[in-house]
Amino acid sequence: MNTSFKITVLDRNPIPIPYEKFSIRQNSAIWFDGYYWLYADVVPWDNPYHPDTYDTSIHLFKSKDAENWKYSGEIIGRYQAGQWTANGVATPGACVFDGRIYVSYCVRGARDGSGHCMIGLSAADYPTGPFRELTEHRVFESDFDYSKDHPTLRMDDPYLVASNADGTGPGNERLYLYYRQSLNDFLNPVNRGEALDYRICCRSLTKSEGKWSEPYTVLHAPEGHVAEVADVRWIDGRLIMTVLGYDCGQMQIWVSSDSKKFHKAEPHLLENYLDIFMPAACFRLPGFIQDPDGRVRHMTTPGNIDEKGHYTMFIFRIEC
Repeated sequence: MNTSFKITVLDRNPIPIPYEKFSIRQNSAIWFDGYYWLYADVVPWDNPYHPDTYDTSIHLFKSKDAENWKYSGEIIGRYQAGQWTANGVATPGACVFDGRIYVSYCVRGARDGSGHCMIGLSAADYPTGPFRELTEHRVFESDFDYSKDHPTLRMDDPYLVASNADGTGPGNERLYLYYRQSLNDFLNPVNRGEALDYRICCRSLTKSEGKWSEPYTVLHAPEGHVAEVADVRWIDGRLIMTVLGYDCGQMQIWVSSDSKKFHKAEPHLLENYLDIFMPAACFRLPGFIQDPDGRVRHMTTPGNIDEKGHYTMFIFRIEC
């Protein structure tokens, strides 16, 4: 298959989306009803764990041109103590599937980032909601002993892709969910002579199916290294996945023609395309924004804007 890929940055001065109440982090954008809609996890500035916290919720931004954005409020928030999302939801993955808006997200085990992480899915008829959680599509391991502190199960960074029936192109027959999984992230395994165990997994479902398919691994991180999904979407007939490798902070680009087997893009690293850098831990978590015709003209990435470590979202004009 064709593994060549190209990104051209048209403007080295990105457009910020500042907001003087919270930091804006990972995001996922869709086009619907004549507007761009950007779903992002945010952290209030007065949060005691800011900026490195999982005590977040999903908020929405709206734009006509993908450059001038209007804040539209919280979309998916936390619930009361003891409930499923009590400790925060983050890393949204938005998708239009069969005329509805679907948003996946990670449900955090504890506000400080420790504990188990699992995946939820909500749907709405319009981007502003109201969103209803599809409880039957929660993603967790049924045979995992959640009462134990160790090992820690981490399932997060979920991204949705609408595809045709066999996963060979965009469509409305099958919904794919890509996410990362680890069994020992918070155990400090290196000090015990163990290697980190990270992989990128996939599940899928159709409109008539009542549950996700069994998971399968599409990428496996090298032993002792971390991998994190940053974005997955169909671009020019190929499924493009960006994956952050924490071993050296590089963003990898992978290409698939069947939604299952991924090949290294040529060039393979985002650094081969971009000579831009922002001083933020989550800078290398880009998100592509597609126009109504499916072309990518904009890319988002979080970055620092002040000495207090407050994040905002930046928009780059690109060709992809």
